[in-house]
Amino acid sequence: MNNSATTRRITKIAIEYNGNDKGTAERVYQNNLLSQNPEQQFIEMKTVADRNKNVKNWALTGYISPEKSIGDQLSNEELTQLALRALKKIGVRDNNQMVLDIHSSTKQKHIHFIVNRVNIHGENTIKAHNIGELFGKAVREVCKEMNLKTDIEIGKEKKKQMLKALTTSLRISRSFEELINNMKKLGYRVTLSQNEKVGISGMRIVKFEDINHQTEREYKPGYKLSEITNTLKIKDIKQKLQENQERTIIFNSTATEQINKDEQENSPSVSKQFENIAKELLKPTYTSSPEDELLKKKKRKFR
Repeated sequence: MNNSATTRRITKIAIEYNGNDKGTAERVYQNNLLSQNPEQQFIEMKTVADRNKNVKNWALTGYISPEKSIGDQLSNEELTQLALRALKKIGVRDNNQMVLDIHSSTKQKHIHFIVNRVNIHGENTIKAHNIGELFGKAVREVCKEMNLKTDIEIGKEKKKQMLKALTTSLRISRSFEELINNMKKLGYRVTLSQNEKVGISGMRIVKFEDINHQTEREYKPGYKLSEITNTLKIKDIKQKLQENQERTIIFNSTATEQINKDEQENSPSVSKQFENIAKELLKPTYTSSPEDELLKKKKRKFR
């Protein structure tokens, strides 16, 4: 499952965003907060955070976005429990303030959270160091506990499918433009990266159905070529496209020569055609009649 967690200072806007989602967000969990108003909730959280002056980035924010096939099967309650159990593994306790909201306006359901790292007693319960990595590990542990596929397991399957689609498209492509179009037909978006020295230097592949435009700004969906395979590099792709292009040129040239040769062997020359036409035109069209034959016989008798 795609996930993210980071520590930072927030404003009321962060709470408003989590609780909005184009008016369709569902508040599924709230703890140690009296108000339902985002502005008042921010004031409550900031008041508690100020009890520990050593914690500057007092908010823990992030999300969990299940792969669509899994997210469609998870109820909101199950997704909420998954998030709460993962947060507990990184230090969140009952005396931390937090809000959890599920967003469903996109085709991929996901859950956002905001947690105050400083609990109501003024203690920092969540370490900031490597928090993203630790949270990802926690999510995977909970997935296994809930008999759900982890993001790593899902990633392996997707990379295998991507490599198969890429090698298939590469066989019939003569340029990067054709490669991108052929991958698109198979349901994948290919984004190329470039630099001035070598031109095209890399690519990122993502399945169209996995693109979540709401979280795309927070993380780049899909995988880089180097993450998909270590046996096929961008220089190998360039070489294969060039070979396909050259093979096409040779084939077209050979085919043209053969067509011209066949036309020369099977079609008469222009002069020959005129000669045949002339012969046809000069053929006699007169046919003798019985009277002509009788006249010839009389002439012979007269002699």
